Amino acid sequence: MQSAHSMTVNESLAYVTHEMNQPLAAVVMSAEIALEWLTRDPPNLDQARQAIARVIGNSQRVVDVARSARDQVSQLPIVESEFDFHSAIESALEFRKLDLARARVAVQTVSLRDRGLVRGDRLQLERLLSNLIGNAIDAMSEVTGRSRRLRIGTDVGTGGELQVTVADSGTGIDSAAAERIFDPFFTTKSRGMGLGLPICRSIVESHGGRLWVTPNNPHGCTFTFTLPALA
Repeated sequence: MQSAHSMTVNESLAYVTHEMNQPLAAVVMSAEIALEWLTRDPPNLDQARQAIARVIGNSQRVVDVARSARDQVSQLPIVESEFDFHSAIESALEFRKLDLARARVAVQTVSLRDRGLVRGDRLQLERLLSNLIGNAIDAMSEVTGRSRRLRIGTDVGTGGELQVTVADSGTGIDSAAAERIFDPFFTTKSRGMGLGLPICRSIVESHGGRLWVTPNNPHGCTFTFTLPALA
């Protein structure tokens, strides 16, 4: 991805817009669900309260993402902390919970619970996971006649690093597109901006890791990234 200092104004605006779309969409979806529960006869207040709580949580996420996107465009230092990466996976899955349910995607996690401690910007790494999960959902949106499966796993890489895989059972990526999907503004989606995967790679590399994609047999693809592990 281009460095933040070399971004044009239009590119910077596109970057921030891309990063804001996901949490804003989640706010709207949760508000619509709350309204639906309130307008039932009788209204389901418990479900409405839960949806409104998601509105509040996702609204705070909008603020956090705006701050993080601003920092990344401005090339400000990442905000580091030590945390168990598996908790970031759980947060990203919770954020995408409604999207996964609406797309009828079954989720499987295979984690090494005793080897997940990392140091980095938790918000950026959660955005990385959310982007990859969103891509997997999109890749499976047109799948019919077979199950839609998302598998997220952690393992130890050959150099002792934490290795994370996000695999889907979608339509896959052809070899020509696979060579370009990490290029800024390249997209295979009719409504895509071509920024999600370049942002993902930028986040991984800023944390000292790497990100790549491989095809699955017989369906879908797997995105794999590494992060330096602390334990």
